[in-house]
Amino acid sequence: MAEEKMREIKISLPEELFLLLVPEKAQEHMIRAKKEFLLALRSLIDSRIEALEKKEEKKAAPKKKIKID
Repeated sequence: MAEEKMREIKISLPEELFLLLVPEKAQEHMIRAKKEFLLALRSLIDSRIEALEKKEEKKAAPKKKIKID
């Protein structure tokens, strides 16, 4: 099976044209969706940082020597 090539297409519109073409309610939804996407990314980053810090704590914890008679 041949590999499918993907192409990214970007469309740039002046803000004035965007505001004319996209209804106000749709604009509000897009802004909220963008915010939620960014919050999701922040959550993923925070989670990864927390995991790395826990891993560092385990390595940094001093080992106790137990004397055996």
